[in-house]
Parts: sequence; structure tokens; C-alpha cells
Amino acid sequence: MDALSVAAFEERAATAEARLSALESLLSAGAGPADSAALTELRALLVAAKEEAEKEAVQRKSLEEEVAKLRYQVLHLKRAVREVEAQHAPTPR
Repeated sequence: MDALSVAAFEERAATAEARLSALESLLSAGAGPADSAALTELRALLVAAKEEAEKEAVQRKSLEEEVAKLRYQVLHLKRAVREVEAQHAPTPR
């Protein structure tokens, strides 16, 4: 995934954390059971968002490593092609 996707997941996680904090404040102030259910639901959403963001970060790192390896291979393949072409090029007379 690209940086925008990771940023979107991080933004969603930050929003969920802020909402969770607000709900925890309400709950500690004596809020009712409905708020407790909302808090539980929000915690589940937060955990899911964090897990998804972590998976995306791992996948992104893996893809970046693969791209680096492929770029290295392309560099050497281009060099090898140039060398072969230079060996088979007609010599000027």
C-alpha cells in the first residue's frame, strides 16, 4: 500500500483513540450502560484499525524491499546488456 493508505489508517486510529478517551471520561463520570456498550464497540474498532494499519505497514515494508531488490537487478541487467552490445558492435574502420 502507499503512504496515503497508511496515513488514512493512522488517522482513523487517532480519531478512534480520541473518541475512546472521550467515552472513558464520560464513563468515569458516571455515564450509563449505553455508553459502556459504545465504549466496548469503539475499543473493538480501535483494535481492528490498529491491526489493519500494522498489517499495511508490514506489507509496505516488504514491497519496498522487493522494489529495491528489483531495481538492483535491473541495474546489473542493463550493465550486462550494454557490455554484450559493446562486444558485438561493429568496429569502426
